[in-house]
Amino acid sequence: MRRILLFFLFLFLLKTTTAQQNPAIYIHTDRDFYFPGDTVWFKGYVIDNGFLSSTTLNLYIKIAEENGQTYQQSVALVSKGITASHFVVPATYQGQELFINAYTRMMNCPLQTSYFKRIGVLQSDSLNASLTTTSQSSSDQDYQIRIYPEGGVLLSEMENQLIIQSHDGHGYPAVARGKLTQEDGKSLTSFETDSAGYAQIKFTPVSGAKYIISWVGEDQQERKNKIRESQMGAKAIIQSTVDKTTIQLMGNLPDQQVVLYAKLGKRTLFEQEFTLTKDKKISIPLKNEDLEYGILQVTVQDHTGQTLSKRNHLLGEKTMLLEPVVQLQRGSGEKSGNKLAITLPDLGESADLSISVTAIEVPMDSSTNIFTDLYLQPMAQKNLLQPLTLWQNSKDKDVFIQMQEWADLNCPIDESIAKDSLLMLKGQIKMDKNRWAGFYKNYQDILKKEPKKRGATFGYQDFTASAMQYVEIDFDALGRFHIPNLIVFDSMDTKFNQIYRKLQFEPFHITYEFIDPAVAHRPFFIPQGYTPFKQPAEWKNKKWAANPHVTIDASGKRVLQTVTINRDRKQREIDRLERRFYTAGIPTNVKPDQILMPLLDSLVLKRSQTLEDYLFNNIRTKRYEVYLNGRNIKELSPDSISNIKADKFYGDHISFLNDDVANFPYIKFYSTFALAKGRPAVLIYQSAPGEVNKEIGKAIDEQTIMGYLPVKQYTVTTYETVAKKFSSGYDERSTLYWNPFVTISAGESTPEYIFFNNSKANGYCLTIQGISNSGKIIYYRKVFR
Repeated sequence: MRRILLFFLFLFLLKTTTAQQNPAIYIHTDRDFYFPGDTVWFKGYVIDNGFLSSTTLNLYIKIAEENGQTYQQSVALVSKGITASHFVVPATYQGQELFINAYTRMMNCPLQTSYFKRIGVLQSDSLNASLTTTSQSSSDQDYQIRIYPEGGVLLSEMENQLIIQSHDGHGYPAVARGKLTQEDGKSLTSFETDSAGYAQIKFTPVSGAKYIISWVGEDQQERKNKIRESQMGAKAIIQSTVDKTTIQLMGNLPDQQVVLYAKLGKRTLFEQEFTLTKDKKISIPLKNEDLEYGILQVTVQDHTGQTLSKRNHLLGEKTMLLEPVVQLQRGSGEKSGNKLAITLPDLGESADLSISVTAIEVPMDSSTNIFTDLYLQPMAQKNLLQPLTLWQNSKDKDVFIQMQEWADLNCPIDESIAKDSLLMLKGQIKMDKNRWAGFYKNYQDILKKEPKKRGATFGYQDFTASAMQYVEIDFDALGRFHIPNLIVFDSMDTKFNQIYRKLQFEPFHITYEFIDPAVAHRPFFIPQGYTPFKQPAEWKNKKWAANPHVTIDASGKRVLQTVTINRDRKQREIDRLERRFYTAGIPTNVKPDQILMPLLDSLVLKRSQTLEDYLFNNIRTKRYEVYLNGRNIKELSPDSISNIKADKFYGDHISFLNDDVANFPYIKFYSTFALAKGRPAVLIYQSAPGEVNKEIGKAIDEQTIMGYLPVKQYTVTTYETVAKKFSSGYDERSTLYWNPFVTISAGESTPEYIFFNNSKANGYCLTIQGISNSGKIIYYRKVFR
């Protein structure tokens, strides 16, 4: 039997090394609560087979209001299992919560659900109502206990473990004290639940005997619960050490055939048939180093498929959590500096971390963390209630795992699953009133006569480019096209020039597609059993004071201290043009009275006009000096303009005023200009021949396309000098520090990070989360007052 078992285990362990799971996801936000208009900074971790994913490239993110209505859908670019970006809470939002969904394309399991995270939204006029609990309701007093035998069954004449869970009417843990008695009143043993509501009792039930749990809850009322009778049959238990996890099968029948099923996470490990004999246990040892972390579910069934016993266990529970060693030098007083360095207790580990420091006035949601979101929530049949609180308060963590209802999932390996790839831009030409079919027919007829002609010109320009790039494209019978190898980072300006010159005045518009609709159009997921924020009993007397100092702008909008990212296309274009014509610029610290960008002017795009006409229509004068590409031409007047006959610009001639304004993308007007002896001046910048868009003035489609979420570094507020500290005004930041890009190399500590208190300087909460190179969970949270 031993040889057979060892051979089976060899095959089993060989199988586990090649198994694949769907990626697990965690999102760490800089705070747990925000005000309308705040910016939410976040870091995403994508875990594949227990390690940071090397194959996932796209993390699809949806943000929804508390009614489940999606208001933003984005995709974040993942590199080596991590991503970092931000989004904004709508300034007009009136709800108490926002929800986040995140998922990847690697969804080979039809039962796989999206990652779900909740963030709180503080409304200043209802803060106390949303974060405090009113008078105790009658349901709070409805104390109950749940009695569960290890493995789900009590076997007669064998030692069994009873688990007792006590809770109030809302499901929150409550203290209970009691004893196990026989039906005749004989007391066998006593118990008292821990702060998580759990207690254990070990005893050997006698066949045919009846047992009762007598107990009192926090209301001191005595209650009694009957225990179901013991029986004949089989069960499984699990014992675990740091290095090994052992599944044990036992039974109290003379001879019994059973089938053992084992699952780890959302995949099947193995199934094997065994013969059980009374008073003899069968042990199946598993090396922890050969298996990833996760919920191990063991089920025993008879030959008819009826479940006899079920046991749950968290594989790696004793080793998977790693608390970093924090060295903190605290500042004293408002706007004072703090120094932070981090070391891992295991010097052989390296890690990828994120650090957030929030002012002590900001509420904290300690119900979940990176551990619960990666390993507990994805396996729960319904949303777990305060999983982190219960986990931390449970004296025996394995009892907590046994008492939860884990989903009985079976996600087999799908070798044909499509690999993740970078997202490319696609588009489709649309025409009103069903005109496309006729247009496409005419287009095909022209191509038969002139096969070398192409269909359309597509222009694109991201925020790093100095000029728009153009490529010729073709399209199919439905008007669909794609841009090979074009990846959209952050956002991109596009210009689609009219289709084929002989058909160039046919009206059209373009619909662009960046996110794969087959992946993105999933319904928003809210876990079964989710309940809005409610404080447990021990929090009832705790109130938060989070009242940020805000100002009101001219429109009545609240202006908060956190950064809001605005996509100002005009300003971005000005910055680009300043870079483009930097070498032709004229040094001056005086801001121009007007900045003109003809290629953003709708009138220029619709019809051509001369530079002279364009200047007069916008400046309303013809008396000014002209500087072309940094060179002074001469003072212009109506008389001097009319006397110029030259066809081309050379020397001091200014016939370029008769050129199409589309050749001059950037113009500055000064009502007084120092180099012109205080007279008005126009600074004109001319495009190079290759930059001129020859299709200007024809029908085009211009859009700004949103691509991957932008990766923008959080700006840390610093007070390097005493002068800056006292000249910077009142500082009431809620987030004192946010750094999603922290790494620790094996045997080393992090660099020294510096962050500064706000003006209140009442204290802060430091949170550190991450993943080590061996897949261990790193978590640290502490409040410093």
